[in-house]
Amino acid sequence: MSQSKTDSLRSVLIKAEGEERIAILHSLIFETWLNHPDSALKYAEQALILSRRAEDQRNISKSLRLIGGTYNYKGEFEPSLEYNLQALEIALKINDSFLIHNALNNIGFVYISLGNYQNSLEYLMRSYQMKQKLGVIYGLEHTLNNIGLVYAQAHMFDSAIHYFNRGLKIAQGNEDIDLVIYSQNNIGNLHLSKMDYKKAGIYFQSSLSLAKNNENKNWKSVALKGMGQVAMAEGNYDSAKYYYDQSLKIRKEISEQKGIAEIYLLEAELLMLKGDTDQALRLLNQCDSIAGKIKAKSLVLDVYRVSAELYKKKGETPLSNEYLEKFISLKDSLYLDALERNLSLIPLKLEENKNRMKLQESEIALKEKSFQNLVYISLLILVTPFSFLMILIYQRNKKINSTLKKQNNKVEAQKEEIESQKEYLEINLKELERAKNVISLQKDELEILNEQLAGTVDKRNYELKKVNESLRTTSLELDNFIYKSSHDIKGPIVRLMGICDLAMQDVNDAKALEYFGMLDKAALRLNVIIDELKLISELNEKTVETSLIDFKAIVQECFNEVAYIENINDFNLDIQMEDHLIYYSDEALVRLIIFNMLQNSLQFMKSEQSDDYKIGFYITENEQSIHITFKLFDLKLMDAETSKLISSFSKAQNKFENISIGLYTVKQCIQKLSGKFNMVLEEKEHTKFEIELPKILNFTSKIDT
Repeated sequence: MSQSKTDSLRSVLIKAEGEERIAILHSLIFETWLNHPDSALKYAEQALILSRRAEDQRNISKSLRLIGGTYNYKGEFEPSLEYNLQALEIALKINDSFLIHNALNNIGFVYISLGNYQNSLEYLMRSYQMKQKLGVIYGLEHTLNNIGLVYAQAHMFDSAIHYFNRGLKIAQGNEDIDLVIYSQNNIGNLHLSKMDYKKAGIYFQSSLSLAKNNENKNWKSVALKGMGQVAMAEGNYDSAKYYYDQSLKIRKEISEQKGIAEIYLLEAELLMLKGDTDQALRLLNQCDSIAGKIKAKSLVLDVYRVSAELYKKKGETPLSNEYLEKFISLKDSLYLDALERNLSLIPLKLEENKNRMKLQESEIALKEKSFQNLVYISLLILVTPFSFLMILIYQRNKKINSTLKKQNNKVEAQKEEIESQKEYLEINLKELERAKNVISLQKDELEILNEQLAGTVDKRNYELKKVNESLRTTSLELDNFIYKSSHDIKGPIVRLMGICDLAMQDVNDAKALEYFGMLDKAALRLNVIIDELKLISELNEKTVETSLIDFKAIVQECFNEVAYIENINDFNLDIQMEDHLIYYSDEALVRLIIFNMLQNSLQFMKSEQSDDYKIGFYITENEQSIHITFKLFDLKLMDAETSKLISSFSKAQNKFENISIGLYTVKQCIQKLSGKFNMVLEEKEHTKFEIELPKILNFTSKIDT
């Protein structure tokens, strides 16, 4: 159903214009961001461009918020926060309540992933209060769940389950299956935290059942991860591995970075339990890399904790202690951030309790005074003739006195409770102050260590700078030497080629002509090598000049030149390329790549004594790049030395005459164009050289305009 709706929206989008087109793009984002966030991001960027052209501030704010939401589902939290803050700024300027409370919710949700729970709760509560005030239903279940997540992180489980259940109830009432799954997953994770694995498994299994008939890759992967955690806690390691692998597969499909890192961490813990510490360490390194990239501090903290346990299990105590110190340092840093906020809140809490107690005492006194006034008035108005009424009033007053007595007892109990809370908070304040002093001392020690480390780093930077300057000088001297040497050698070679040409015109002896022809070929090849050496020294300084590349003309010219130089007439070149191929690049560099690849392909075949010289030249393209393939038919090259030819000069050049410098030139040209180069051996023992060259987007966009 979701795919059908997406296809329908895409078909309508083709003819839509203006604000209608923006609205359809927004709908497509909602349909795709959980399962295909990359596609959703493209739709959101198109919507933002159209909204800015129309100067429509409301749609600009909404598009920015949707871009931020898409980055959040991809696990890229820093850009998500940036776009959501921009959306909130515009929403506040135009005073659009709907946009404001949704932006507040999204910002609060991102802060959860970044580990900033204080900011998260502030933004989420502002969003929740606005939605309640406006009577908004849309997104309310999501906000309630997000508030529950903050309380869950603070281990306030009763408050967390309260908000999760409210969110689940609203989602069920709205028949929103996506948010039902989201709420159930949150409740399942809460039971995991409480180590109630049976209840957790029930909620996760229910989410997976709903996900079968409702495409929601993001939250299905969360349910699979939860089932894996339940299985691992119960000792069912094979089942845990199955669930983790299924969750990881989905998260890689949707490029959800934080989710991928979480699975790597859990699988590392699983491998550690099974005793495979080396493989566990590899997964921990992958998790640490992603967590650092997306700045997920809580995940980095878990990596340090598990790493310390792993190295301890391996018996590597120094490394275990190092990660334990990292864990403590980061935890202290996070604790200090929370501490600075909580210290400022404690006096406010004490003052709030004090004011509440005074208010309750005032209310009781007011009620008693009102009652006394009522009695006096009644006595003045109702005297003996109305004794019957007095009896009724007496009974009523008796009930009122009883109620007031109960209220007084309740207030006294509350007063005692407030006093005990006050004492508890004062004790906590003292403990927090002591902790702050300890952290302050640790901070001073760290500052001293940082100063020492900064001195060491400055010294090493100075040494590296001197080495780099020396290398730069050496490189310039080498380039000058190659340039001057090639210029000096080129004169004698050109004269030798001229002498050979004259000799072949004047000499009649067949054997002599053959020798002069061979000498002319050798001189011509040496001339080409010198040109290539000179070109290599000039490549670093060359400026890339873009023009339309005519591959067919270049390939034919290079084919004719190589056939003459290598003295090969029976040269079968199979050319296949897409019609109407349009590619802009530096023609000189592209020509060098094709010429050297053709020449070196023939030299490979000659060195291996191939029966037929058959080479395939194929070009394909996609939106970002073109792919050039040189295929050497019936030729197997992959051995320990030949594979090094792609990287640099090697001993393999003893086997393949002049080949290494040609491939080195190809490599330098490809690097200059920011491309990629690879050699592949096929099953039928054909050898392929694969080249990928990016399209120059800035230039082509100007041409299109």
